[in-house]
Amino acid sequence: MIVFCCMANTDHLWLGGDWEENSPEPINFIETRLMDLSPFSAHEVELDGITYKTAEHAYQALRVIPEARAKIQATTSPMNAWRAGQKCKEHDEMLPNHDKDELMERIFRAKLEQHNDVKAVLRITSNRELLKVYDSDYYWGTGADGSGENKMGKLWMKLRAELK
Repeated sequence: MIVFCCMANTDHLWLGGDWEENSPEPINFIETRLMDLSPFSAHEVELDGITYKTAEHAYQALRVIPEARAKIQATTSPMNAWRAGQKCKEHDEMLPNHDKDELMERIFRAKLEQHNDVKAVLRITSNRELLKVYDSDYYWGTGADGSGENKMGKLWMKLRAELK
């Protein structure tokens, strides 16, 4: 099993648990090569002649109405793109009937085709199971209890199988 891709919730950055500002506990942080598989990784993605700062920027922008895309594309980080996408959801600016699985696959295919380092990282995972472990994400991830759908891990495994 290979674990990758931590995201953030609406209140704070994910830090391996709830963030307690005055806690004396040390903070563990690390970047790994597997971060390249995250939609938050620093890999631009070009789709339909438009370059997005990250896969997260592309995902959030392409699932909303065209009039709302510029504010997402202008954000300075993938976390801010995610937050802007959540605001679009609150303001009913989502594209009707968009297929989020199809959209993410299209974005990840582009990322894989445009970045040889991402391709290399995916190859080194061999045939091991890929899990997006994030306790509040039961769709793209495994969820807190492991019962989530892990759609992101499954998508990367599908794309990896096609590389062989």
